[in-house]
Amino acid sequence: MTENRIVTELFFEKPTFEEVSKVAHSLEEAGLKILLLPPDDREINTHLVVETADLGKVHEVLRRMGVNAKEKEVVLIELENRPGTLAEATKKISDKGINLKYAFSVTMGPNKSYVLFGSEDNKAALKALEES
Repeated sequence: MTENRIVTELFFEKPTFEEVSKVAHSLEEAGLKILLLPPDDREINTHLVVETADLGKVHEVLRRMGVNAKEKEVVLIELENRPGTLAEATKKISDKGINLKYAFSVTMGPNKSYVLFGSEDNKAALKALEES
């Protein structure tokens, strides 16, 4: 998962880790790939991140399971896991006059972090991040 791109974040209201795991497993059985999911039960609202292009199939699986989820389009990027990389990324976005509405970071191992950004214009935010 190295390509920065626009994806869809699915929110589930206070599910158990077992419930989220069942949804993830069902989506994978349907041939869909989960990009990010919580590592453990945190007893809070939780999410799964999926490819936006797969939303039709995702909706089918969720409907069959009787599971409701809220959707949010977000930008997914990979950053080096070191101090300052998130600040550098958000500065690129703010320098283009784009307001961020949401940011969430997940550290994956000692060297990688994945960040989800929601903004008033996700396509412009993604473009700003890709420019040097």
